[in-house]
Amino acid sequence: MLTNYLKIAWRNLTKYPTTTGINLIGLTLGLTTCLLILLFIQYELNFDRFHPLGERVYRINEISKTGNDVEKTGIVPYPLGAAIRTDFPDWLVVASIHAEENTSVVISPEKILSEERVLFAEPQLFDLFALPMRIGNPRTILDQPNQVILTESSARNYFGNASPIGKTFRLGETVMLRVSGVMQDMPAQTHLNASMIVSYKTLKSYLTFDVSQWGLRSAGSVYALLPEGRTADQYAARIYKASKKYFDDDKQRGSTHYLALQPLHDIHLNPEFQGSVYVPAIAPTYLWVFGIIGLFVLLIACINFVNMATARATTRAKEVGVRKVIGATFGQLVGQFLGEAFWLSTLSAVMAVLLSYSVLPSLNAFLQKQIVFDIPIVISFMLILALLTALSAGTYPAFFMAKLRPVKVLKSRAEVGRGSQGWIRQGLVVFQFSVSIILAVGVLVIYQQMKLFRDKDLGFSHEAIVTVSLPDTKKNKDAFRQSLREIPGVEQISFAIGAPTSRNNFDTGMRPDPGNLSKRININVKTADANYLNTYDLKLAAGRFFTEADTLAIASAIPFEQRRYVFVVNEALTRALGYTKPGQILGRQVSIGLNGITAEIVGVVRDFHASSLRDAIEPMVMLNFPGYYYTAGLKLQTKNYPATMAAVERVFKHYYPNSLYEAEFLDQSLQKLYEEEARQFTLLRVFAGLALAICCLGLWGLATFTIERRTKEIGVRKVLGASTANVVTLLSKDFLKLVVLAILIGSPIAWYAMNQWLNDFAYKINVEWWMFAVVGLLAAGIAILTVSFQSVKAALMNPVTSLRSE
Repeated sequence: MLTNYLKIAWRNLTKYPTTTGINLIGLTLGLTTCLLILLFIQYELNFDRFHPLGERVYRINEISKTGNDVEKTGIVPYPLGAAIRTDFPDWLVVASIHAEENTSVVISPEKILSEERVLFAEPQLFDLFALPMRIGNPRTILDQPNQVILTESSARNYFGNASPIGKTFRLGETVMLRVSGVMQDMPAQTHLNASMIVSYKTLKSYLTFDVSQWGLRSAGSVYALLPEGRTADQYAARIYKASKKYFDDDKQRGSTHYLALQPLHDIHLNPEFQGSVYVPAIAPTYLWVFGIIGLFVLLIACINFVNMATARATTRAKEVGVRKVIGATFGQLVGQFLGEAFWLSTLSAVMAVLLSYSVLPSLNAFLQKQIVFDIPIVISFMLILALLTALSAGTYPAFFMAKLRPVKVLKSRAEVGRGSQGWIRQGLVVFQFSVSIILAVGVLVIYQQMKLFRDKDLGFSHEAIVTVSLPDTKKNKDAFRQSLREIPGVEQISFAIGAPTSRNNFDTGMRPDPGNLSKRININVKTADANYLNTYDLKLAAGRFFTEADTLAIASAIPFEQRRYVFVVNEALTRALGYTKPGQILGRQVSIGLNGITAEIVGVVRDFHASSLRDAIEPMVMLNFPGYYYTAGLKLQTKNYPATMAAVERVFKHYYPNSLYEAEFLDQSLQKLYEEEARQFTLLRVFAGLALAICCLGLWGLATFTIERRTKEIGVRKVLGASTANVVTLLSKDFLKLVVLAILIGSPIAWYAMNQWLNDFAYKINVEWWMFAVVGLLAAGIAILTVSFQSVKAALMNPVTSLRSE
């Protein structure tokens, strides 16, 4: 019996190749989209799930409140680890780390590499996490300074196939490391995916600042293993008491700091604490959105199946009637039609698996992830999804066809598939286009927001500017600067912590009144030399910028206590201090958290964006501080870039032969700030295109079938004098009404969804009416073109041919 069902189902599928092709393509695309999104979601949800003790591991976070500002971070003061180990002796393991994001590795003068993920860690880290070693004992290696454990990939990259044990290399500018161990590559699904682990005792000699300061936070974190059976809530009172002990002193007044425990499995999925330096956290709603989009794409394909099946009821009505007359039961008929749905969904599932396998490498390259094509998971998911797809797409058509009465269908098929079934088909078409319109509006809104990123005045010049990373050394910088000035293509040069918008910034507190330590505001600090204003074309609002005299007043030969610093601030700081005009703040003395420097404000620059447009412009203090000059900004002439860049590299290599040369146009680095939005735009554009394409496939199939049913009507109308335009309008208007209704339903939903998305940006576009008009016209135009192809074909048919059988 089952074999017979399958044979009949296969024959019926091949009997209607157009309908079968439309359903097959739609279901394959829908299942492929769902499968790829599932693998992506599974990848993100499984972060740090491979650690055996993961359920008991917590990161110690810091929450700071200053006025109405609340900052949550996993970056904590460096002394915290030792203090926690003393005050919480019942915590089984406590480990401190420092995550270095970008440094150089000097294997030899001829082999200098850039390393983006260097982890400094205490040996206790291996008691917390499952990090299998290949060679060496991490507890002894990491207990000594200047020792390093390489991953297998890093070892091959540095030393080829030779044994790395005992070999040495330089990290950064000063620290020499000895390779004492090799470990497996860390899984991609960990927020601490490092290329090497350096002993924590090396950190003091690597960093240029004192790590014993409680008020300093750079890239340090602390992890702890709680006793079995205990939860974070049970330690809330003790954590609060410890917070008061560590932070509640005179130096910290004006802001409140307290600690909080964050479960390991929550780190990657809680953007409030920003994940780690290596892997930013993502919002779970981000995964939900993509999951729902994938299901909608599949649902649109299933709707095509339902619509086509019920529309075909008129052509299969007599088949159902004959089967019932010769004894077919209701259940047998349902089984037959469900069998067709299972055939189609199974074939689509097989094609979806093959298509997903071929597409996944490109998707990984685009998303910069390592999503694995896990065969058992893929097969299990596709079997379930194919079954659900067959049931959801085939149940209604099967029951609808099986309920047809033989007397009625054998006598006349005129009413089959009309009435309530017609309304259902129309409702499903409206749903399809509503989803497509929502996605299309999303594409347009994201495009406009990306255009804002490109076009908005950032408050500084970023054209024809190259940034060159400076080595962490004070040697040769003046000579290097002078040699750069002698290059013909270089117009301006500035040494600073970074470009106006760069990741090389740091935050600290400012005392508006040095005599009153109870008042404090959070500020952004940017160190820059006297030529920063001209290089980046910043605009002065009041006062002056730094001068060469200011530079001489802070020379390294002068004792720190005798150096005379001056500050330049932005307009946001003047507003934060209650001034209505920039010039009113000139001459005021303020103190900042950088080495407790107190200085006079001598100038105010117009506000410029120091970070991406997601964030509002924060109060900023600029000062001339050569110890924090990490970047050289070069404004170039617009002609002959290659020769100028080659000359810059030659000069760099002359003064720093053992350092890594890294140069990048500022425009390119600004684009990197919005890589995530660019990926979202591309993905949404693909999903919207798929949804609309599947909708049009279904609409084309329905139009084809509708016109087949109305062939004689068209012939009669043409005989009575109807023109081609009259016929096309008649056949198109019913479908156009459905699209217009979809626009009315989808537009308010899209408006709400995209306003929610835009809430994450401090600087954003407005969702305006013309966006919905553009998308509506586009959807209507595509629908008309889809239907008109068949309509024009029918309208041009000779009426003699269509009426011959009458």
